[in-house]
Amino acid sequence: MIPMLIFAHLLGDYILQFDFLARWKARSLWGVVAHGGIVTLTTLACASLVDPGWWRYAALIGVTHTCIDVVRAHLIHAKSTTWDLIYYLVDQVIHIGIIILTVTLRPVTAAGGHAVASKVLALAIGYLLLLQPAWVLLRFIVRGVWGAEAAPHLGVGEKYAPMIERVLIASFVLIGQVALVPLVLVPRRLTAIHLQENGVGVMMQLTSHWAETALSVLLAAGVGLILRLVMQGS
Repeated sequence: MIPMLIFAHLLGDYILQFDFLARWKARSLWGVVAHGGIVTLTTLACASLVDPGWWRYAALIGVTHTCIDVVRAHLIHAKSTTWDLIYYLVDQVIHIGIIILTVTLRPVTAAGGHAVASKVLALAIGYLLLLQPAWVLLRFIVRGVWGAEAAPHLGVGEKYAPMIERVLIASFVLIGQVALVPLVLVPRRLTAIHLQENGVGVMMQLTSHWAETALSVLLAAGVGLILRLVMQGS
């Protein structure tokens, strides 16, 4: 059940938290409630695939998630990017901790899933992590550690291209083609330059802070390696 609820958390708290919903959350309590409703429905749907009778505890996880978000959005105001990072990490640890605690206290009654289904779920979690969750996590880390000038606010700057890079890197590591990883980083960083006598050349340049690029590559490679080990397991 825990992997399925982690999948639900990534789906409801990140993938289904669209930009307009994030802006609504920032200015209105109703936006937080709407987001909490999405998380709750997602948790209920995913939990029911494992054990339909577990819906009460799935609903409890969703309601608790909403209450935590209300506190964070309207009662806690960070004074620096470092505190933004701390609050974000604490928020996520509490969310995941509540999931683990709930499953520990109220274990499911349904039998465990097939090994193939477990591997499919692991793939889904891994690739979901590389999308919106990784973008948010890396942005908080870079701004929190290296300062506000190291990366723009959430909602500003490149978003989808780094996601594609992470998915490709993880996929190459997963299938054992690590030598192809550097090629993933080249296209976005090549820039045409004009030389003397109408010549044209190319140069490499960073598209984001070096730390964000490095952490993004490490995260993608790490996820790919873990998925490879999971796929190779019995």
